[in-house]
Amino acid sequence: MKRTGKRITVLKKNPERGAMLLELMIAMLVLAIGLGALTTLIATCMTTDNRNSKDTSATLLAQKVIEELSAQNTNATNAVILTDCAGNTWTIPSTQGTAAPSGQGATLATSASSPYYGGIDFTQSVGSVPAGFSMQYVDCNLNGTQTTYDVRWNVMSVTANSTRLITASARQRGSTSDGLHYSIPITLRAVGGS
Repeated sequence: MKRTGKRITVLKKNPERGAMLLELMIAMLVLAIGLGALTTLIATCMTTDNRNSKDTSATLLAQKVIEELSAQNTNATNAVILTDCAGNTWTIPSTQGTAAPSGQGATLATSASSPYYGGIDFTQSVGSVPAGFSMQYVDCNLNGTQTTYDVRWNVMSVTANSTRLITASARQRGSTSDGLHYSIPITLRAVGGS
């Protein structure tokens, strides 16, 4: 107790003294953990967005092959020429295809236990795919990197009147921007006639 004049003032110890610093440290720890999680989330989103972009490009390439083959008359001798950003030219010849189950072109996966059953068999080496039924299409990105897509197709005649089952698959083969990746092939099928 302290006596000042006529008044008596009692000095009390503040029980909350120093608590502000402890609260601040806990808040900073929670903030750091939250920002770390947010950074991980943003990095994961960017990776997923990039992968989705590559899958979309693969789908568009397979669709392009199917559309070009569907638009061609099977009795015509002309072919469609595609040029990629690296200047490579790829030929999609007009074909009627051959009979089921093998068709003409890239080998189809015929094992019912295969997850790619009915699609293109990517265990077949690129060099053993018949000419005109595969391409290593190079796609250039705005940042200067290139992505190569392994695109293969098969044409199977379904009926004698030139109805065909066209199967096209594409997958990312390699990239100059990243090293390790795994891409599931995109497979599209369409029935086309002449």
